[in-house]
Amino acid sequence: MFNRISRSIYHIEVILSQIILTLIVILVFFAAAARSMDYPIIWSVEIAKIFFMIVCFLCIDLTLKKNKHIGITYFIEKLNEKAQNIFQLFVLILMLVFTIFSITKGVELIHVYKFRMFNATGIPYRYIMPVIPLSMFLMSITIIAHMETCIKKLGNYKSNKEKAEV
Repeated sequence: MFNRISRSIYHIEVILSQIILTLIVILVFFAAAARSMDYPIIWSVEIAKIFFMIVCFLCIDLTLKKNKHIGITYFIEKLNEKAQNIFQLFVLILMLVFTIFSITKGVELIHVYKFRMFNATGIPYRYIMPVIPLSMFLMSITIIAHMETCIKKLGNYKSNKEKAEV
C-alpha cells in the first residue's frame, strides 16, 4: 500500500522540483542581467534562496526513494542477505524516528518564526517553514514503504525455511 502511495508522490515531487529549479535558473538569470544594467532586483536572491530550500527538502525524499543516500555498504556486503535486510530494517526504524522528531521540531519552528519575515520580500517565515515537516512526512511515507518491502523479504526467508523443513 505504502509503495503505491510513495510512487504516486514521486511523480509529483519530480515535476515540482523541475519547475522550481527552472524558476531558480530564470530568476537568477534575470537578476544577473538586471544587475549588469545597473538595475538590481533586490528580492531575487531571497526568492532564489527560498526556492532552493524548498527544492532541497523535496529532493531529500526523491533521493531516499532511489536509495541513493550515503550508506555503509562495505560492511553490509559482508553479511548474508537475511542479515542485510535485518540491518536495513533497523536503519529504517532509526530514520523513521528521526523524521518523526523532525516533523515535531519543524512544527515548533513554524510557531517560533510565525512573526519573523524575510527582509527584502516581507514574506513571513510561517509560509516557508512548513516545507520542513512536509518533506519529513513525505520521507516517512517512503521509509514505511521501504520497511514494508524489507518485512516482506524477511517473511519470504521464513516461508522458504518452513518449506525446506517440510
